[in-house]
Amino acid sequence: MIKIRAVCMAAALLSGSAMAQGSDGLPGNPGVYGVVGTGGLGLGLNLPVTSHLGVRGELVQGSVSETYTNEDITYKGDLKLRGSGLFADIRPFQGTFRVVLGATLGGSSAALEAEQQGGTFTIDGQSFSADGSKLRATIKYPSTMPYVGVGWGHGQRGEPGWTFAFDLGVAIGEPKITLAGNDGLLSQPGAAARIAAEERKAQDDVSSAKVLPVLKFSVGYSF
Repeated sequence: MIKIRAVCMAAALLSGSAMAQGSDGLPGNPGVYGVVGTGGLGLGLNLPVTSHLGVRGELVQGSVSETYTNEDITYKGDLKLRGSGLFADIRPFQGTFRVVLGATLGGSSAALEAEQQGGTFTIDGQSFSADGSKLRATIKYPSTMPYVGVGWGHGQRGEPGWTFAFDLGVAIGEPKITLAGNDGLLSQPGAAARIAAEERKAQDDVSSAKVLPVLKFSVGYSF
């Protein structure tokens, strides 16, 4: 009888220990959050998978005025921010610190128009009349860009309630710039060749910006 009781007690202890380990290894609670940062303003969904891993999806966008100067030309226009993405949160210490890997989606872009100076445009060192002429620049980042960064927050395991988060990282991809003149500009002798040369110079300049910094703050609720 004593032996049977000892076996039962041992089984109960082992069962309790296994249950405790399983509870300790549970992932956190899913949550939703609002986010604001360099990619714009939007919403996100946080889905913990294990105590070490979670996945998130964000829909983020915005628009700001932009000024871009290259050589003798100043462009002004609107920058369309696209900060949406899919991310994996790796928590090496099962705490609030996260290593973040993923991809941003949508591709930020800018549509700009050159400003005339004294009634002329100076393109690749040559002046052209601005009367009836327009020079436009388009800058476009890839629609999908790898992302790597670090972060803190987005809830702790087993603690529903308000959450706060901070993310810092980079999206990696080379932007492409295109220059285009209207008929009034292209009808002037030498304009097409100068625009093409100016576009090559501008592309060389923006090609150095293959790393796009990303900074985000989030506030949400974990269920």
